[in-house]
Amino acid sequence: MAVVSDGGTTTPLFFACWALHGDGRLTGAGADVQLPPKEWQVLRLLLVSGGVLMTKDRLLEQAWPQGEVAEESLTRCIYSLRKYLGADKGFIKTIYGRGYRFTCPVRGAGQALDRMEHVCSSCGQVSHGSVMHGLVKHG
Repeated sequence: MAVVSDGGTTTPLFFACWALHGDGRLTGAGADVQLPPKEWQVLRLLLVSGGVLMTKDRLLEQAWPQGEVAEESLTRCIYSLRKYLGADKGFIKTIYGRGYRFTCPVRGAGQALDRMEHVCSSCGQVSHGSVMHGLVKHG
């Protein structure tokens, strides 16, 4: 999924009961949290990745483009995001030694609900299909 830009503001991205807004707010599950800028940027990168592995190097390059930053900064950022997501923290899957993958289907504002990607939380396989009552019909 590509990030949609409209005059410098990005459209919200929706996953499960959550919404990540262009102004840095994460809403859902009874929460309305203003994420710190780096946490917002890393979560947005994971959401738009389409369930594909985001390597640590790629996340560091895109979220900290100024240069030298320790991998520890990314680790702390992921830890913080998982705390915000609470019971849904498993949506951010660690691929040890490589990076992270977002395992929940994501849609942008106005995107049809009947055509979505599904990423298997067990194997990480991405499938495209029709969503029917919360189940993915592979096709």
